[in-house]
Amino acid sequence: MLLPFDEQLLKETQGQIGEELEQRMRETCGETSIWGGMLDSESFLFDQERAERFCFLLLKNYWGKVNLFFYDSFHEANFNVEVVNEKIQQFFEEPDNKKALFAFIHKQGEIQFSQLIEFLFAKSVQTPITETGLARLVVFKVGERYFVQPLYSDQQKFWAYIAGKKIYSLFVQQPLSTIERPLQMMRTFKGLLQVQFTKNRVATMIHQLVQHIDYENPKSYALKQLHLLNICSHYSSGRRHFKKLRKCVANVQAEWNQGVFALNDKEQTLLSYILFQEAIDRHDNATIMKHGLHLIEDERLSNHAIELIVDYEEILQSMNPQPHALVKNYTDNYVEHLFFVLLDTLVKEAQWQRAWELVKCYELATCSSIYELIQQQNPQSMLHVIEATVQQDIAVFVDGKTQMIRESLLTWHAQYLEKNSAYSDVAEMTSQHVCNLLKILFYAEQDLLVEKLLVVYKKYLHIPAHFENLRQFIEQRTAVTV
Repeated sequence: MLLPFDEQLLKETQGQIGEELEQRMRETCGETSIWGGMLDSESFLFDQERAERFCFLLLKNYWGKVNLFFYDSFHEANFNVEVVNEKIQQFFEEPDNKKALFAFIHKQGEIQFSQLIEFLFAKSVQTPITETGLARLVVFKVGERYFVQPLYSDQQKFWAYIAGKKIYSLFVQQPLSTIERPLQMMRTFKGLLQVQFTKNRVATMIHQLVQHIDYENPKSYALKQLHLLNICSHYSSGRRHFKKLRKCVANVQAEWNQGVFALNDKEQTLLSYILFQEAIDRHDNATIMKHGLHLIEDERLSNHAIELIVDYEEILQSMNPQPHALVKNYTDNYVEHLFFVLLDTLVKEAQWQRAWELVKCYELATCSSIYELIQQQNPQSMLHVIEATVQQDIAVFVDGKTQMIRESLLTWHAQYLEKNSAYSDVAEMTSQHVCNLLKILFYAEQDLLVEKLLVVYKKYLHIPAHFENLRQFIEQRTAVTV
């Protein structure tokens, strides 16, 4: 079941997406330097009644009956397949249901089979990607009409290409103010491009398209969101684009620094985090400290983290912190990595007082046990918890449990110094972090804590190069104070 517009394209091209299709587009609607030929957007936008009818009949045709591929998924979710089929068929036998179904699709922006099941049964089922014939259906409102695009399972590159060309044509030909949820549409466009092109090429096309939209449309909240998406695309699209980040961010900050659409605190936090990561790549210690301290101040990054994860998951991924752990992969959580890098940079720059304030005030700068020890007036009775913490961390990392600590420690000691072993990266990272903590604690004259932590370090985390650097630091500091 095809749209008339798509059926004609498929017939003329036999599902090919090469130069012949581009030539056909150039003949009908011209081209730009962004992505060649365009389609006439007026020819594929539907009024609401037609859009509702097509979507209803399309889903009835492809998903109106559960096929054999889904049986296992439904059984695992305690669904009776016969009951599911009966309810689906009853739903599609009632034409009046098309309005409710279309409203659901329009609200989501697209629908897959699992979402249809959730819509009908108010319960999600993780269904496999199978040969149903239809992968998903995309719906966006433009003015008083609708962009409707099925993406079929067969000839996936062709349908991704056509859907991408249509969205591209909409952004070029229609005023941005008429496009409902343009940010979501641009993300859909980006996903369609990724089926066809490399990350670098996709980032270039998104950048050029956003520039075109910026030139053709007045300032708006939607336009600002597209600028931010463009920066995120640079961030995640390879080294060549990553190098352009600083300039891109500076341009956005200058353009959206005042007025009703000025960057809010959440958006400023996003840009600061991006610049922090970019500074790590450049080994720019001054910028690392500037943005790292800004993100920690008033717990700015933590306060906006949930929103940023939802809106910009390619920048900030959701990983739970492990405040109780000292031995861990510090890149797994954005705040833990922030403290890891910031403390390392402050140590390199001999910013001891700032570093000590972070260690003293933030649990994630160290770990729960060390943080608690620092808060105690007389930590002597609690110092054994450091070794217990490290032992448990290693056991969980090696075997996923703490029931076999002795065996886990034997495995760790046998392999953590081996290059490219399963434990070398975490050992390297933790050793570096603990040595930095020892330097900071030494500066703060936390002598008892330094003594006990050093014993634990030498017993479980000792890396010769790190320890030698620590030894030289202590010798130099001792010589200066003496």
